[in-house]
Amino acid sequence: MNRTTTLLLLASLGIAAEGALPPAVDEVPMPPPPAPAETPLPLPLPPPPSSAEAPPSAPVGQRRAGVRVARVSATAPTWDGRLRLGAGWDSNALLDSDPDTTQAATAVYNGEGQFGWRPVADDTDFVKATATIGYDRRPQLADLDSGKLALGVSGAHQGETLTTGASLSTARYWLDGDGAAAELRGGGSLAWLRATSADLLAAELALIHFDLASDRPAGAEGVIGLGDADDRSGTLGAVAWRHWWQLGGGNRLEGAVRAGRFFANSDPETYSLVQPWLALRLRPDGWQIEARGTIEARTYDGERTHGDGNENAVLATLTASADRRLGHGLWLGGYTGLSARDSNYTDRDYQRWQAGARLTWTFSAEE
Repeated sequence: MNRTTTLLLLASLGIAAEGALPPAVDEVPMPPPPAPAETPLPLPLPPPPSSAEAPPSAPVGQRRAGVRVARVSATAPTWDGRLRLGAGWDSNALLDSDPDTTQAATAVYNGEGQFGWRPVADDTDFVKATATIGYDRRPQLADLDSGKLALGVSGAHQGETLTTGASLSTARYWLDGDGAAAELRGGGSLAWLRATSADLLAAELALIHFDLASDRPAGAEGVIGLGDADDRSGTLGAVAWRHWWQLGGGNRLEGAVRAGRFFANSDPETYSLVQPWLALRLRPDGWQIEARGTIEARTYDGERTHGDGNENAVLATLTASADRRLGHGLWLGGYTGLSARDSNYTDRDYQRWQAGARLTWTFSAEE
């Protein structure tokens, strides 16, 4: 049960491999989230950009012969927020290799609030602080209900031809009311934003802590205190290259590749990764549509079972979502996704599908 609860925690809380969809060009391009342990991020999918956000701004005039760059930020509001309620179904929440013989399926009900403050947002500089709180309820697997509290800050500066960015965030996660995991993540990026395309280089470093199952602080004690770290805790370092094809009207196609190394407290949990992905964002009038496909190859350092050799695994995820604006910052949408893992340790393989609906309210304000 220890392995499956940790896998579900990673999956539900979004601290795993393939990362979130990138932000719009009018905000700072930041590196994708880290890949601390076992499973790729399934649904719920990243939210659509808030309707309170300005659409990608038109490029400014030439600052140097033959070079056109996009604005770091358009008329972004000083304050913004998003409240979301969702309900869905998970076919294999425990990521079991044979879910037909287990009770791994469950309904999932979730709620999340996210609030942002931009003390700086103009044509050349951008700074934003965010706070997020969320809770997922699984009635068929009640001991795996999970919570999240996260704080972060990101910023960018546009030079003559390049945009530099940086971010720092921290998050704490709970499982069945007890502190279960924590992370501290930092990153930097360098982007060349043009009228019809963009190239982004990003580096990330994350410290990932999993509380030992027998030493999890209860409730609010877990906000500050951490339990002893288990063997899956460690440090992630990764770099990524991303290319955006701007399709006009806020539409975008993205291709990317990411490579990194996770140094865990034990060799069987330490691995190298290579991860390409392809994502599509469409913005027809009144709609937010996203699709994404990801493949990740991992090579582990140690044997899990003596004589069976080091583990090699491939993780694949395909997700899609669509949200329709109802008016006054209110959105109604749905999501679906398939994910699978294939390893030479067959007991660690899984297949999973998820689907659900969500209601989102976005808001913004100026000081």
